[in-house]
Amino acid sequence: MPPTAAELHASAIIIDGHNDSFALRLERGDPLDLTEVRDGYHVDLPRLAEGGVTAMMSYCGSRDLPQALTLIEAINSLVQAHPDDFCLISSAADIRAAKVRGRIGLIPQLESLSCCMGEVRVLAAMYRLGLRVGNLSHGEAPPHGCQGEESVFDYCSAADRERLRREMEGLTDFGRAAIAEMNRLGIVVDLAHANDAAFYEALELSATPPIFSHGCVFSICPHSRGLTDEQIRLLAQAGGVHGVACYTRFIHREHPDMPTLVDHIEHSINLVGPDHVGLGADYDGLPETEIPVPPHVGLLPRITEEMDRRGWDEATIGKVLGGNFLRVLEAVL
Repeated sequence: MPPTAAELHASAIIIDGHNDSFALRLERGDPLDLTEVRDGYHVDLPRLAEGGVTAMMSYCGSRDLPQALTLIEAINSLVQAHPDDFCLISSAADIRAAKVRGRIGLIPQLESLSCCMGEVRVLAAMYRLGLRVGNLSHGEAPPHGCQGEESVFDYCSAADRERLRREMEGLTDFGRAAIAEMNRLGIVVDLAHANDAAFYEALELSATPPIFSHGCVFSICPHSRGLTDEQIRLLAQAGGVHGVACYTRFIHREHPDMPTLVDHIEHSINLVGPDHVGLGADYDGLPETEIPVPPHVGLLPRITEEMDRRGWDEATIGKVLGGNFLRVLEAVL
């Protein structure tokens, strides 16, 4: 008999491409300890275990260097305090070991390189502390941004996107230098939040496969944080992966539900094959009143159930749940 959805989920390496839990706890003044279960969060250790998460790319800073250092230290401290529950991920082998040992792997991820203050040398220091994924931008522009003009964050038409792509400034000199340095160090280049001009330029420059850690498919939900079909194709040609977020505004304007979330995944599979889409939930990074789909990390098995219900095979489901991100991490780290 074929495996059940529960068996598929339990056997898979599951990687979340973006998580904001440490930053939200810092913002609220709560302990930076995911073993503490508190109301008002999407993520904690019990629900990570319930959701079967093997590893997650964890926000460790954006525009503020003291904040970035505080958060990456918090990640390291959590691993040291709870070595049976968490581990720091420096390689793909670490993720496989986490799966075998039943630990949650933490992959420090900058959501913007503006905290480097225009100095690429800061990346090497952050790398020594554990940084392994770097967003070029969180939408911001100079003085220290990697792109010359702020990203749009709203619903928009395809015509507006094409016009903005032609008119907007792409990467800055710092952005180009940062891509070269991340390629040299072995840090994954993350294109989520980059404006379209910077996205296309970065694809041409990066010598290693980039990712788009969390967003959506533009043809299903016309939000600027979605990838057009052309972008999905070019990202796939570069060996990259895009993560589908659980944020309702990215799923659909009228019916942001589980079937529609999986529609985003299916669209990419049908467009470029099963090797270039994953999960980038964005848990604990959404507006406070937002109820994501699924509502918290412990309910990630619902995605597996929906894909299984639609008849997707075990190999494809495994790639979406984490195998595709694992492939990129193995290539880059």
